[in-house]
Amino acid sequence: MKNILVTTDFSEKSIASLHVAINLAKQHNAKVYVLHAIELPIRLMTESQVSVPEAMYFLNLTKQRFNDLKKEIDTTVEVIDLVETAPLPEAVEEVVKKYHIDLVFMGSNGASGAKELFIGSNAEKVVRSASVPVLVIKNPHEKLKIKHMMFGCDFSKRFLKPFEKALKLAKVFGAKVDLVYVNTPYQFLTTSEINKRMEEFLKEAEHSHQHFETHVYNDIRVETGILNYVKENNIDLICMFPNGRKGIAHFFNGSISSDLVNHSSTPVLTIKLEK
Repeated sequence: MKNILVTTDFSEKSIASLHVAINLAKQHNAKVYVLHAIELPIRLMTESQVSVPEAMYFLNLTKQRFNDLKKEIDTTVEVIDLVETAPLPEAVEEVVKKYHIDLVFMGSNGASGAKELFIGSNAEKVVRSASVPVLVIKNPHEKLKIKHMMFGCDFSKRFLKPFEKALKLAKVFGAKVDLVYVNTPYQFLTTSEINKRMEEFLKEAEHSHQHFETHVYNDIRVETGILNYVKENNIDLICMFPNGRKGIAHFFNGSISSDLVNHSSTPVLTIKLEK
């Protein structure tokens, strides 16, 4: 891991996430890029001469905030500040490609009620579109330890590549991994069917004999099963896979990863499924 991206809106949670990312970067001699995305009002982008002073005001204000922020952080790690005038998901993807980012860190308050149904949290939007793993932290603190990860999926072949990426990150964190199948009444499988599916999955996966355990957990819904498993087993990090749905498709079908990003107080690592 060489390049870590942290998104910031200069809130307490996003700054705390930056400290967590810096600690990780310190252990792996990595650079930290800190991104603030400014979504300028449409009138500033359509008016020409009149818009320039106001746009410059926003940019200068951000620069000042970055200067203040740098006084609070560990100077032994290389930290590069970036400003993009675009919606956050687009800005993140631009930076990911330009600077070869390995992992994105985000602090999040989540979303609920009408906001969740129609808008979603910033973290959820980034999770659905990011091409690299995204680590979403709700309650960041500098000494965050990730020693026990949970990898939940249905163990079909489409999860092989994300699983291999998750194991690489588990190695970075020095964490053990639980592979969990949540069995629900609506998609019920027998124990022998699940064991066979897991066995075939692990035969094909490149896991370099890393230590992990397989578990079956029964619950009413996949999301509640994951959250209950996390509580009962002291999980530090949930690893999930967003479906990338947007707009009306996401509204009707939902996404387990997005639900967890919005509702879980445990950090969530999302790795996008390849099409």
